[in-house]
Amino acid sequence: MTFKAIKICAVLLLLSVQYGLAQNAYYVDDVVGNDANNGTSKTTPFKSIERVNQIGLKPNDSILFRRGGQWIGNFVPKGSGSKNKRIVIGAYGSGPAPVLDAQGAISNNEELSYTIRLFNQEYIEIRDLKIKNHALSEKPREYPLKNNVTYVYAPKMGIYIEGRDIGTLHDIQLINLEICHVNGDMSTKDNGGVFVDITRDKDVSKQMKSNFNGLYVEGCYIHNVDRTGWSNRSVWDRRSLTSSWGDKLENGRIHNWYPSENVVFRNNKFERAGANALIVRVANAPLVEHCVFTHNGIKGSGNASFPFNCDDALFQYNEASYTYYNTEADSWDHKPDVDAGGFDSDWNCKNTIIQYNYSHNNGHGGILICCDGGSKTSFNDGTIIRYNIFENNNHHIVRNSGTTTNTHIYNNVFFAGEEQDTVQLVYHKSWGGFPDSTTYTNNVFYSLGADNWFDLGKSTNTIFKANTFYGDIKEEPKDSEKSKKNPLFKSDLPSKSNWKSYLRFLLKDESPEIDKGIKIEGHPMKDFLGNPIQGNPDRGAFEN
Repeated sequence: MTFKAIKICAVLLLLSVQYGLAQNAYYVDDVVGNDANNGTSKTTPFKSIERVNQIGLKPNDSILFRRGGQWIGNFVPKGSGSKNKRIVIGAYGSGPAPVLDAQGAISNNEELSYTIRLFNQEYIEIRDLKIKNHALSEKPREYPLKNNVTYVYAPKMGIYIEGRDIGTLHDIQLINLEICHVNGDMSTKDNGGVFVDITRDKDVSKQMKSNFNGLYVEGCYIHNVDRTGWSNRSVWDRRSLTSSWGDKLENGRIHNWYPSENVVFRNNKFERAGANALIVRVANAPLVEHCVFTHNGIKGSGNASFPFNCDDALFQYNEASYTYYNTEADSWDHKPDVDAGGFDSDWNCKNTIIQYNYSHNNGHGGILICCDGGSKTSFNDGTIIRYNIFENNNHHIVRNSGTTTNTHIYNNVFFAGEEQDTVQLVYHKSWGGFPDSTTYTNNVFYSLGADNWFDLGKSTNTIFKANTFYGDIKEEPKDSEKSKKNPLFKSDLPSKSNWKSYLRFLLKDESPEIDKGIKIEGHPMKDFLGNPIQGNPDRGAFEN
């Protein structure tokens, strides 16, 4: 080899290391694999999960399961990647995604079951797998209730990710996964498809505030899981509306809120979760966009998706539909299901924005804003609901429950079709107190059903301005710039053949609501479809 060729090879090697191209790939084949192999080629693959659990992975390494293969057991990869050099757990070959299924197995010294487990690890990418955790048979545990005892199954997860007394963990990516058939514990929200947990040692001297910076979920299909599709939790979660780190709270505890950052959900589908499809807790500026939530809450109470104890959450370009409403008392809390809506700005949140979404045919409401007024430290302040379509949601469309403050609801379409009778178009409800300072501006309330109405309860400082009220509506609220004219949608007839049937709510050129909205501080620059907004906005969610 010439000196020039050697120099070129050295440069290529340097570049491969610099840009993350060099790696050790370990292959796993359930048919022709052998755990005595070295596993480093497709012709010498490992066979079992137990064998790959022994590997100490390093940055840029990968574990690849053969497409079409199936494995049973608890997969616990070891090691972390580094910045720009993730460890990748994925698939190779052609055919259907590899299937990993714990079948309810519980590892030694554990109290719950998981198929894939990460602990204090970072820079990990899991992709292109089908993950299940379905126990074929198991003995249920006793679960004490207020008046009797019921029986539940052990908590189960498809993927369990935990951080404990470690500081900040970076860059966990779940890409193009199918996570399904997890028959978990319906008595707790903290199990199901994916559960992410920030915990701490009982020994105070070992405790270190911890969080994640980078939780990415994209292109995943999460379905038929109990109890939640994706949820998380953190022990570093205490605060009030105005407290800072170390402050003593009104309930006697200390402010220790330490949120995760860069939590992103994009292009995922959540279907047939036992209760909630997606819960995001203790996060700063989480983003949920272009996701579909359909037919969730099939076994117990659960709005399809919501942030809890978050700042600046943004939910946009999502569809939520057919959330199941259980009218009977369930076995978990002995009261009828009251959370069965599409979207929810939950309590202990600041400045949540829910925009450009389509919420339809949900069993108990299109949107919820709530705060437990019975808690000394609870709050929900500054929620914005704008440029959404709410169509044919049962019982009520908007529910503002508890001691929420400074909620702004503008430029939405609230539609109740002919079959939607006695629907509360707006429902302000007591939950340890009533909402304060809620404004409704530039919305279109369109009611074809009979006896639909507004129930503002004892809420205070509720303002309606420049809204349109059309159809059979009882006792419209006071609005100094109200319109009762037909807004002239493109069509008010439902279209079940196209999920983009919300386009029916575009205004015709001759609509009387064009340019009849009022300008609002912080108004976005575009409408539901991305059309620019110039001058006075139109009423509703679309700019003509």
